[in-house]
Amino acid sequence: MVLIILFKTMASVYTQQSKNVRKTWFLVVLFAGLISLIFYIFGAVYNQPALAFVGLAISLSQALIGYYAGGSMAIASAGGEEVTEAQAPQIHIMVENLSRIAGIPKPKIFISPDPSANAFACGRDPKNANICFNQGILNILDKNELEAVTAHEISHIKNRDILLQTMVMVMAGIISFVADQGLRMTLWGGGNNNSDSDDSNKSPIWAIVYIAVIVLAPIVSTLITFAVSRQREYLADATAVTLTRYPNALISALQKLYNNPIASEHISSATSHFYIAPPKAQFGQQISGLFSTHPKIEDRVKALKEM
Repeated sequence: MVLIILFKTMASVYTQQSKNVRKTWFLVVLFAGLISLIFYIFGAVYNQPALAFVGLAISLSQALIGYYAGGSMAIASAGGEEVTEAQAPQIHIMVENLSRIAGIPKPKIFISPDPSANAFACGRDPKNANICFNQGILNILDKNELEAVTAHEISHIKNRDILLQTMVMVMAGIISFVADQGLRMTLWGGGNNNSDSDDSNKSPIWAIVYIAVIVLAPIVSTLITFAVSRQREYLADATAVTLTRYPNALISALQKLYNNPIASEHISSATSHFYIAPPKAQFGQQISGLFSTHPKIEDRVKALKEM
């Protein structure tokens, strides 16, 4: 039974790799469309139709930035510093061994001084990948548990989740920024002073559409981010077990990470979906349900126990 589950998992992994590449570009097109729509409505309200092309240019340029520099941005956001083999020999050996089993190049290793217990992988492909461990996770996990967490992050790299997650981070971030600027323009005024612009601003239909878009766009992008993240976590958990053959270690690690009370010092809505466990804010616990970036711990443990 276990061999059958492992075989099915590996088959789904290989299928998912190609799917993730297609989904990445689909999401880029989707987010580019949302950004262009926001700018188009800006143009309609303020009588500047050329703004739609500005939105398209911004979305495409941000996609390129995310592709080539998104991993570095995520590491910088987490406060990670690259560590050498001399500084962390055991971690390097563990990452190298798991990378060989997974059949991918060894990723760069970073450690963040963040006291919360967490870790994440990022980058654009297995040849340009990074793994970042928070200091908190190194403090509370034993060797087997840390190996299981590392296998989970290696799985994200192997499954090519990292490109999907990185592009979602960048595109969702720009949508939130653009919508925020639009809301500020609404509250504090903006647009031209000519009569055409005034007529456009006075249109109740455009006003309603305008407000609806700048309010709903970041919510839609956030929900997409969360949905993408939850699906990726289940597959990475299963793939990690195919690498270590020890689901109990990952179960134990997840329980410790979800239950650890220490809040993150580098929490960000743009990067929270990268982590193996939902980062805790300084005030209150992580959000659950539809607005959570991660599945419930009970659901993840149940799936692992079935393996």
